[in-house]
This record gives sequence, structure tokens and C-alpha cells, in this order.
Amino acid sequence: MRDSVKRWIYAAILLLLTVPIVCGVALQGLVVTVVNAVPPVEVTEVTTEATTEAETESLIIYSPAENPCTVETPTVYISGYCAPHLPLSVNGQAVEKAADGQFSYTCPLTVGENTVTVSNTEKEIALTVTYARALLRAVAPEKTVTAQGGMLLEVSCEALGGAEVSASLSGQTVSLTPSAENALSDGFVKYIGQFSLPAAKYEVQNLGKIRFTAAFEGQPQTVTGGSVKIAALTYTDIPIETGQGTVTAPIVSGDGLVQTLTPDKDYGRGTARILKITADYAETCPGNTADDKSSPLCTPFLRGTYDYVVGEGRFSEKDYYITKSGYKIEKAQSECFDGYILPTNTVSVHKSYTDGETTAVLTMNWKVPFVSELKKQAYYKGYTGRAFNVVHSTAEYIDFVFYYTNAAEGSFDFSGSNTVKSAEWVNVGKDGTSTLRVYLRQSGKFYGYRAYYASDNRLVISFRNFPQPLSDTVILLDPGHGGRDCGAIGANGVYEATLNLRISALVKQKLEAAGVRVVITRTGDSYVDPEARRKKARETGADAFISIHCNSNTNKSLSGTEVYYYRAYAKPLAASIHAQLAASWHDIYANDAYMRARIVPEDGGVRYYPFKVTRIEECPAVLIECGYLSNGTECSQLCLPTVQESMADAIARGIIQYYQS
Repeated sequence: MRDSVKRWIYAAILLLLTVPIVCGVALQGLVVTVVNAVPPVEVTEVTTEATTEAETESLIIYSPAENPCTVETPTVYISGYCAPHLPLSVNGQAVEKAADGQFSYTCPLTVGENTVTVSNTEKEIALTVTYARALLRAVAPEKTVTAQGGMLLEVSCEALGGAEVSASLSGQTVSLTPSAENALSDGFVKYIGQFSLPAAKYEVQNLGKIRFTAAFEGQPQTVTGGSVKIAALTYTDIPIETGQGTVTAPIVSGDGLVQTLTPDKDYGRGTARILKITADYAETCPGNTADDKSSPLCTPFLRGTYDYVVGEGRFSEKDYYITKSGYKIEKAQSECFDGYILPTNTVSVHKSYTDGETTAVLTMNWKVPFVSELKKQAYYKGYTGRAFNVVHSTAEYIDFVFYYTNAAEGSFDFSGSNTVKSAEWVNVGKDGTSTLRVYLRQSGKFYGYRAYYASDNRLVISFRNFPQPLSDTVILLDPGHGGRDCGAIGANGVYEATLNLRISALVKQKLEAAGVRVVITRTGDSYVDPEARRKKARETGADAFISIHCNSNTNKSLSGTEVYYYRAYAKPLAASIHAQLAASWHDIYANDAYMRARIVPEDGGVRYYPFKVTRIEECPAVLIECGYLSNGTECSQLCLPTVQESMADAIARGIIQYYQS
């Protein structure tokens, strides 16, 4: 019995010793399984440590992203974070920073290796930046140009300021000169020159490629541009009757339809290659230049217009017809065929009146090309060397020049118009043209016009009157980009199209609160073709077209606001909006002297430039660049709801003050 008890006691002790071992093995297997199934905790620990380190770091450099680095410009853009309570300097120069510690600074460099020291007394970072000086960039034209003989070919490039720059083509060398008021912030300047191309021959002439050369402090650099070809003579000249002719009334049917002449009938004047406009508003540009740069001295040709083809050319990878009237028309907006030379045209006044708009209705024998031009308007060469920058709106009248027209008749009654004073026919038959001269009631006070052919084939020209009161004003807002076109991508990844829409929606609210009727080209993230945006301005009868954008540049130090116009009569509206935007930015940068000094560029920021959406005649049209998304500091500001509200306030105030001044 006693032995039996002992055996039970020994068995119990052995069981107690065995269970922990078995359980331990089982638990060990469970731990291994769990560890394999769950990501290692070390990742979380490392991330936490890194985050803590970033939050406590007193000085961080974002740009340049690499150290050492090499640049081709005489400056390097430095941006980063500095503890707000510490002073900041770059190479001993004190640098302003934002309230949250963000900063940006453009540091000058010397040719070769530079040491740039960024310091905040607590920490110092030394950057090694090599300036491999480039003298030339952005040459134009850079692709093949096919031109007519005798054309003027403008060439340009960006070169280091102070360099001697020239261009050579087929044995001819021209000096390039810096254009006015267009120095870039990185030390480069746009240089411009002009070649007179040789006369055309019966075979194509290959003049070779343009070679641009710049020299600075004994260092030369040469860059090759596009090649130039002179098209062969293929079209015969068209004889044009000059001098005042006899009025020839058109045939008008019983229902009032004007039976206009067409070139498919032989009038005994010979044959020609005929151009017919197939687009509603076919853009034109000067026919004597070897480029397709738009000009406010040109006017779109209306659908159904006829002209004569005297040449062809290829510019900016597009094919053009060159007309006897002296313009270039893109082939995609027209058609060309063999036809007959038309008789000279007569233009006569059918009626004129003022009813909301001031309107002249004209009758013509056929749909001749015509252009309009503000006269006594002064221009100067400014931004990017373009010749149509406006100091003040000084125009006294607008001329409508009708080609192939030797006779004009009829008088006008524009009483009741607050824009147009009177009109008369001048220079009838001069060079085969006749001019309708429309005088303005006040110098520089013009607000656009629309021209179209009515269903009876008569030409209608309606001049916009100044809207009174403000509640009669219609504003078309155009949030830039959208849909598949996101626009610029900001320094923090934000899409320009998104900001444009947010700011535009706020502008709409503020204008409508002031009693203004507002139309908008898009209300969501959708793509709207530039031509559709312009078409909406024509269809809605808008009193102003406002395209809202944010800017971007490869030079990340650029900042500030700009407003662009195309027609001279849009300059006052552009200036009014820009003044308000600049004032808002001064408030935003009240504690940042560095950014505050860069709000308005040296040329004032109100600029002529032929952005496509602004190339309309119907009303003043401007394109606004609220600020630079490529600048880290400014991008952060533009993403703030309070700053978007401030931008919208400024734009709305600028529009309202323009109409109330």
C-alpha cells in the first residue's frame, strides 16, 4: 500500500513537470506563426523614430535635391525648412522665412564650383554647386520653316545677359539685340533679329539650318536651330483694280436674300486659285512673315469668305495658304480650288441703329475678306519682345478695311450709342480697298464688336456699348484647364485645374452677390476645348471674358501675379484686376519681405501675349495668373482656402471697379 502511494505521488510530480514543457512548445509554435503572419514591428519603430527626427530637425534643405549638384544658370534656387525661432542666412546673407519656417532663396553663383552655406546658428549645411555656364538656349525657330520668297524671318533665342549674339543663315549673318523689358530672373535675356529671305525661284531653295552664336567674356557657344526652305513659284499673280469705281448694286431677291457672287462662274477676268473659309472664325496672321505669330492688327475671316491664294508655307508644324490680301490662313480652316477672278466689290449701308448694341448692316456683292484695326493706338515692344504692349488705351477710331472693294456708299446714324460717335467711308478704292472708319465717343473707350453674316447674306457689325447699370453686365468666367488637361502640377503635387476651378467658383459667388450675371465655362473637372471657350464668349454676349489660371516655370524662384491681354481695349480691365491681386498678395506676404518684393515683376505684370482664349474681338478678354505653383512658398499659400478667398475677392473687385470707374 505504501509503495502504491509512492508511485502515485511520483506520477503527479512528473505530470506537473511535463505540462509546462508541452505548453511552452505549443506557445512557441504559436508565436512563430503570429510573427510570420504580421509585419515586423521594427518597421513601425523605424518610421516613428524618423518622424520624430524630422519634426525636431531645425534645418532641412528641399531644393536642390542633390548635393553636390550642377546647374547651367548663374543662380541656384534654395528652399527648405528652418526652425521659426532661429535666424537664417545663406552665405552670410539674412533670409526671410514664412511663419511656419518654410523659406526660399535665389543664390548668385560664379562660374565653376561654389560652396553655398545655409546656417541658422544651431545647424549649418554646406552645398556644393557647380555653375557650368550656358550661354544659349530656347532658339527659335527650332523646326523646319517653309516660307515664301521675300518674307521676313524673325529669329530669337535666350542668351546670357551681356553676351554678343548673332545668327547665320545661308551666308547671311545678323546681329541679335536684347528685346525690351524681358530680362529673366536667372540672368538670361531674349535676343531677337530678322532675316530678309531671298526672292522665290521656280524650284525649292534649301537655305540650310540657322546657327545661333553667343560670346561672353571670351567664351563662345553655338546652337543649331531649324532649317529654312523657300517655296517654289507656283501661283500666278492676281491683277487688282485700284482707284474709286462705280457702285454696282447686288441682286436682291423678293424675300430680301442678297444673291452674292461666287468664283465658280466665269466673269471674263481670268482664273485663279481660290481660297474659301470653312471655319466660323478662321484666324489670320501677317502674310509677309515667316512665322505664324498672331497679331491684333489681323482679324479672323468669317465662314464663306473668298480670297485668292498666292503661296503656301509651313510654320510651327502647320500648313498655311498665303492670300492676295496679305494674310496667312491655316489650311485646316479653309479649302483651295481652281476658280474665276471675281468682279470688284461694292459695299453699301443697308441700315444702322442702336438697340442695346450699336449695329451697322452692310450689303456686298460678294463675301470679301476684311480686317479691323484700332487707330491712333500706341504700342511698344515689351514682354518676350512682342510689339503690341499698351501703355494707355489711346485709340480714337477703328478702321474696317474691305479688300477687292472699289466702291462704297451710304451713311450711318449712331445716335444713342455710348461708345460709337459716327462713321464714314474713307480711302475708297485705295490699293483696291475701301475703309469704314468708326469714330469713338471717347479716346480709348472701346469694348469690342461682333461680326457675322446674317441669313440674308448681309454683313452685320455690332459694337458693344458700355453696360449700365452693373446689373446689365454679363461676365464669362473661364477656369483654365480641366479633365485630361490638369495644367501645371504644383510643388506639392496639386493640380492647377483644381485650384482654377475653386477660385473661379468663389469669383462667381462674389460677382453674383454684387448683381452681376455670370456664365462659366466649366463647373467640374471636365475638359473644354479652347475654341469652345471662345465660342461661348461669342454666343453668350459676354461683356468680359476672364480666364483664371495659376502659373508655373522651370525657374522655381519665380513668384508673383500677372494678367495678360491681347486686344488693346482689354488692357484697362487687365490693369484693374492686377492691381487688386497685387494688393492681396501684399497682405498675404505682410511678414515676408523677400516674397513681398517679388509680387510684381519689373515690367509691371500687365502684359500683351497672344494666349488663344484671349484672341477674340467681341469683348475685353484677359488671362489671369494668380501665382506660381512651381514656387514652394507660393504653392503652399495658393492651396490655403483663405488665400483662394483672397484671390477671388481681388479678381471680383478688379472687375467691378473696372465697370464702375
